[in-house]
Amino acid sequence: MTHFTPIITTLTTTLILSSGAIANEAQDNPVSFAHEVSDLAPDPAVTWGKLENGVRYAILPNAEPPDRVSLRLHVEAGSLMENEDQQGLAHFIEHMAFNGTTHFPAGEMVEYFQRLGMGFGSHTNAHVTFHETVYKLDLPNTEEAMLDEGFKLLRDYADGMLLLPDEIEDERGVILAEKRSRDSVSWRTFVEQVGFALPESIVSRRMPIGIEEVIVNAQRERFVEFYENWYTPNRLVVIAVGDIEVDAIETFVESYFADMEPRTRRPDPDLGELSERVWATHHHFEEEAGETSVSLEALTRQTSETAIDSAENRAIELRRNIAAQIINRRLERLAKREDTPISSSSTHAGDFFSLGLAQYASISADCKPGDWEAALALVEQELRRALEYGFTQAEIEEVRATYRNLYEESASQMATRKSRDLANQISRRIGHREVFTSPADDLKRALPELEAVTAEECLAVYKALWEEADETLIFVSGNAEISDAAVSIKAAFDDSQAVAVSAPEAKEIATFAYGDLPPSGTIAERNDFEDLEVTQVRFKNNVRANFKPTDFEDETVHVRVRIGSGQLTEPEGGLSIFAGQMLNGGGLEAHSEDELKQIFAGQTVSVGLSVGEDAFTLTGKTNPDDLEAQLQLMRAYITNPGFREEARTEFLRSLDYLYQQIERTPGGFSQDEVSAFLHGGDPRFGYPERDALESFTIDQVKDWVLPELESAYLEISFVGDFELEPTLEMAAATFGNLSDRDAKKPDYSEERQVTFPAGTERTFTFDSEIPKAMANAHWPTVDIFDIKTTRRLGLVGAILGDRLRIKVREELGDAYSPFAHNLPSDVWTDYGYLFASITVDPEQAESVTAVVNEIAADLATGTSITEDELERSKKPRVVQIEEMRRTNRYWLSSVLEASQEYPQRLDWARSFVDDYRSISLEEVNTLAAEYLDAEKQVTVIVKPE
Repeated sequence: MTHFTPIITTLTTTLILSSGAIANEAQDNPVSFAHEVSDLAPDPAVTWGKLENGVRYAILPNAEPPDRVSLRLHVEAGSLMENEDQQGLAHFIEHMAFNGTTHFPAGEMVEYFQRLGMGFGSHTNAHVTFHETVYKLDLPNTEEAMLDEGFKLLRDYADGMLLLPDEIEDERGVILAEKRSRDSVSWRTFVEQVGFALPESIVSRRMPIGIEEVIVNAQRERFVEFYENWYTPNRLVVIAVGDIEVDAIETFVESYFADMEPRTRRPDPDLGELSERVWATHHHFEEEAGETSVSLEALTRQTSETAIDSAENRAIELRRNIAAQIINRRLERLAKREDTPISSSSTHAGDFFSLGLAQYASISADCKPGDWEAALALVEQELRRALEYGFTQAEIEEVRATYRNLYEESASQMATRKSRDLANQISRRIGHREVFTSPADDLKRALPELEAVTAEECLAVYKALWEEADETLIFVSGNAEISDAAVSIKAAFDDSQAVAVSAPEAKEIATFAYGDLPPSGTIAERNDFEDLEVTQVRFKNNVRANFKPTDFEDETVHVRVRIGSGQLTEPEGGLSIFAGQMLNGGGLEAHSEDELKQIFAGQTVSVGLSVGEDAFTLTGKTNPDDLEAQLQLMRAYITNPGFREEARTEFLRSLDYLYQQIERTPGGFSQDEVSAFLHGGDPRFGYPERDALESFTIDQVKDWVLPELESAYLEISFVGDFELEPTLEMAAATFGNLSDRDAKKPDYSEERQVTFPAGTERTFTFDSEIPKAMANAHWPTVDIFDIKTTRRLGLVGAILGDRLRIKVREELGDAYSPFAHNLPSDVWTDYGYLFASITVDPEQAESVTAVVNEIAADLATGTSITEDELERSKKPRVVQIEEMRRTNRYWLSSVLEASQEYPQRLDWARSFVDDYRSISLEEVNTLAAEYLDAEKQVTVIVKPE
């Protein structure tokens, strides 16, 4: 996707279980909220409080979505609090919260909340990081009885876990399965990188997933010790956000948590110190990596002053981020050059992994293994260019405009933020020891700072990260084999430093070349569907437009354009993959992608282009003020696509990583070989041989795509915060005046035929030493246009998935997250399949497949699904549907985007909720018997050789 609103660059490396943060400065007042020791005021809409025993709470009334509330129990305890023989128990205990508590017996909690309309994983979940454990409940209504159940469970999490020995034993396999499912080249590299950067800190020895020895052998008393030591009232924060009254929630907090016995708060662990190396290099070889990464890093000890979230530190962070963003823009340009050694690059600055231990700066790049020295030289010299010559005023202005727009948008969208997101943000800020501030206050504070920012200030704060660093590190990882690595890496760095650098070249910002448009088109036909608040028009040029104004997201408008046939007419397998990159990275005839980012800096304008199964698609997200610019840009991608050679260069550089994923991971292999197999070997599915992708030319893309862009059937859809009539006029002025389009899309009846394989068993093997396999079972179903059947098959899939959870996860402990789902196609005629997928140990693939077969066979009897199972699957689904219907994403993707091509989409929207509620036990049992036919089942195992 091509974005012209660059994201603020901060260090957001994600841990395998979650990302986290901790600050050491608060030991003098360890149970305070961050705003109590800061000059920043917290969001005034939040009520902050503390019970006498130390339990804290944060309550935020929020109207979106209506009649919903999100509860969180934030526990200030994570893997950093573990002893050596407890590594992994913080995470293990989080699992045990779902395996028996005072009020919810083992094996009944998930089912109980399903009956209330809460799905496991979607409405009840938890995560553990280095420093925190967070339990999450998203309740389906705000009735007193529902709130009572929610707070009862939060209290059970706090001190009511039973930690039964038998349940611990049963859960060991699940934890090991999760550890296995998350194993990857990137995870192994992350662990190595943290160990290299912080060898003297316990951080490098406390990965939240833990170690196998503890997971397998830890006895109950070690669990109890951790639970009692760290789940204390003064480490608990209850968070409630939603359609609620503050007084009522305070009563619940008091009722359920005030009688917890006060405890002395154990001091946070000493994270250790930075090492005394000053300078160090490290090489981490991963044969299965698709590329090599080089990184220059600087670490500076955190101080009590820099660790506190304050107005001064936010002002410094703003300038530091502006500097980093400018360097990122420079690196983007370098990555597009034909002679560059890198495929991608980036720079970051901030608190190292948000731990409060060290300030951090880095500049890194990805490359082919043979280019690591040249890549290291490139990032070293670009860093030095910035440190020696600073930034141009034009660069400052571009990024200043981007940040101003981000702050303004955040403030304007406050009223329609989702409760779930806000609850997570409050929890995250508490964990990071940051003040939860109002976006409106952030805007008031940021605008004067942005106006005052100078190039000299940005250089000074960024330079300090490098020149005042306690350690400078070089980390080279990936598939480059380097002999005598320490010497070779240092030599490559020294050679680069001997090369003189020059000042950056100042660039002028161009004027958009495609803003002068012909007269507006006129409407030939209009239909208003008042019950759905949807309007459809057809312009005289046969462009069709769909409109649905909503109040789900303030100041946000989603736009999607569907053109022509997409993969239905793909002339050669794999060309769509290449064409997508050419469209996305090729810019326009008059402007490169980089120039477009400069032109639209400060505006919320974005265009993502893709080649779908049945259309070429342009997607954008903007606001009402920038909607006209958004439409002009999207129009230009239709009338004047760039097809620039730099896009092909970027594509070719990306193939190393792409084919590593395809050839060396079960998920990538499934998207390639397995996908092609499930579609009868049709070349439009999976990936061609690499040399075929490399041989494609831009002319081949033009020959296929340009005629479609010029005259094929086109439908544009608008969903979001806009006024109908002015938006309709903008559509007429930008799309209603395009060249005449086809009035109807061809049937493509032959092109829509794909074949599901006959019932069979297949084992696919790939080359990897990571012990991770996938066991999949598939049953042919129907396409989406038999909507009543596909909805009911969706519930059959949910019931199958729930049985797999109970048997494979809970009883056998062989997998972490088995799931099942029905996939009906809206492109391929009478094609769809219901499937179950489980990530397992390769040695268990066949035995787990046998369990799947056994469960499916039982369902196929047509009598085994119970009323309780149906309700436990249906109620959470209905709740999710009700929530989904209050999102722009649903109305755009599931209803509007092809609603004139497929008018039945509007009727589907009308019947969605009521039809699901009406699904009967007889219907799902009948369909299970009809479709879970062992004779038609296709079993696929994907495992390493």
